Amino acid sequence: MAMIPTDDLPTPTADVLRRRARAAGLSMNAHIRGELIGLAGRRVPLDAVVEFLDAERPGRHDSGIDADAMAVIRDYDLPAQTWSVLARRAGAAGMPLSAYIRQELITSARRTTVIDVALEMLEVQQANPGVVIDMGAVAAAARYVRAE
Repeated sequence: MAMIPTDDLPTPTADVLRRRARAAGLSMNAHIRGELIGLAGRRVPLDAVVEFLDAERPGRHDSGIDADAMAVIRDYDLPAQTWSVLARRAGAAGMPLSAYIRQELITSARRTTVIDVALEMLEVQQANPGVVIDMGAVAAAARYVRAE
């Protein structure tokens, strides 16, 4: 799993992450590293389970760091705090850390933003110069669908 974007993620997920990285002016590795650090820094519903397990069984619910997870930690140079939080969440979910990281990246890509939609339409327009896309209408439609 070390090369997450090309080797293990579904194509639509990799495409969204690739577009986000390009728009941010980052390499794919730097973008995924940022996604994982950001994920670890945000509170998620699973954190309530982590806290409960900490209270009931201190230090006994971390997910094991498998070979795939070690490769991800190394390849993306994840800070100890980041992989520690992710390992605790993976353990609370009853998943290996590598599977949890994969699941969270897929989930992140599925939660598209208006910007993601615009980036995808720009990509279509660049691949097909004859196609004229009203980006304002695209953004308005995306906002409407998202009830924003």
